[in-house]
Amino acid sequence: MTFKGVLIDFGGTLAYLDEVEVKEYEEALVAALKKYGYERRLEDVASVLADIYYKSSKGELKTSQDFWNLMLAKLKIPEQSGLTDIMQGVRNIHEARMYKMYDKIPQTLSMLQKKYKLALVSNCAVGTDKVIRFLGLSDFFNCIILSYQVGVRKPDKRLYLEALRCLGLEADECIFVADEISDLEGAGEVGLRTMLVLQGDNTFQEAKDLNFKPDFQITRISEVTKIL
Repeated sequence: MTFKGVLIDFGGTLAYLDEVEVKEYEEALVAALKKYGYERRLEDVASVLADIYYKSSKGELKTSQDFWNLMLAKLKIPEQSGLTDIMQGVRNIHEARMYKMYDKIPQTLSMLQKKYKLALVSNCAVGTDKVIRFLGLSDFFNCIILSYQVGVRKPDKRLYLEALRCLGLEADECIFVADEISDLEGAGEVGLRTMLVLQGDNTFQEAKDLNFKPDFQITRISEVTKIL
């Protein structure tokens, strides 16, 4: 089967979160709050962060300032610009280090880029565009569609349709590659072919059909060029 376009997920497919780096980031936020006189438990900060990242990925928060203001509110800390600036500074230092690319990602994308139009389609929070640029991924893609910018999360079909519109291609001309079945379910409903990458622990997260059968299946993202 010949494709003209490849849509690819980001988190869990091209890159993953390093748990050690994530913990250091959360600890740095706790330390920043403590300097301002606010003692908060690490587990509480981590829980609030997870909740806010999810809300942000749906487009509920438009700016980094919105992100930190909501975090302070949830931690019952008065809103103050100096503190939010420091917290954003902590995030700037740690965020790029938290994401690690899987093996041979630049080589894999370079090979795909020579044959197909590429779109990155990701559920992610405000600010992730900077991480994607820092990792050197932006130039591989004809378009980058991020959930917080569109205002919906996969498997909402609007994300896939926006990517297809940007590429100027029809669904039956493209394939979507991701590590989560739920993402592939949404892609399949639009008419995209699907490829499951069996990486990480999120394969069945939010899946409606645990017996979902993708059109193709690989064990690591670097194997995609063996099929496409």
